[in-house]
Amino acid sequence: MIKNIVYKLFVLSFCLLSCSEVAKNDKAKDNSISQIAKKLNVLLIIADDLNCDLGVYGNRVVKTPNIDRLAKRGVLFENAHSQYPWCGPSRSSFMTGMYTNQTKITRNNMNIRNSVPDVITLGQRFRQQGYQSVRIGKIFHYDNPSSIGTSGNDDIYSWDQTVNPYGKDKIEEYKINTLVPRKYGAILSWLAADGKDEEQTDGIAASEAIEKLDDFANTDTPFFLAVGFFRPHTPFVAPKKYFDLYEREKIEIPKISRD
Repeated sequence: MIKNIVYKLFVLSFCLLSCSEVAKNDKAKDNSISQIAKKLNVLLIIADDLNCDLGVYGNRVVKTPNIDRLAKRGVLFENAHSQYPWCGPSRSSFMTGMYTNQTKITRNNMNIRNSVPDVITLGQRFRQQGYQSVRIGKIFHYDNPSSIGTSGNDDIYSWDQTVNPYGKDKIEEYKINTLVPRKYGAILSWLAADGKDEEQTDGIAASEAIEKLDDFANTDTPFFLAVGFFRPHTPFVAPKKYFDLYEREKIEIPKISRD
């Protein structure tokens, strides 16, 4: 789509082009400087609570053709670890490059600025280098689904622009099947939704991201575009066609140790 977009989940790309030791004239110097100054665009995509049950990791049941193709084009991590078992602390660590014992973020409802006021986040670092920094969806912690459509526990200093998508999965929250009434995000809950992908919060986020990429294609300003999807975090809400891909009787139940 855009040739100089870098499609990697977490790779900061810096380009340094060497120039001649002795420039023959001022024009040559100018050309060399412009080459050195060229910056690569960065697209960061995060899927909430996505684990390694993917085709590219050898899973024979789950159908993930697009992720599989993306992984084959890039770097596939086979021994990567989250810094913390909770969303908020791990995201704060990821977006600052700091361990959780440094951020002091140990719960989901904690904001990084209250703990480390002067921290420089990933988004800020790009902004300092002249990038347009844009967030779409969930990058820092959001309660799911209660915070959908809001800025959640976001960091306002990280972005030049933000988009908070809000779809049918939030509007029709009352339709969600759940084991405990009115509790959706921390327990087994699901909905085979009617309608199209584009009507769901994540579908809206994807459409917004595509539109933003088209906008960036018409500008020379380098960009850092962070797109955070709310699924597959519970509640498991998706159009019914995705549920229909699987026959429950043929799904292998994971073996879990009793201890």
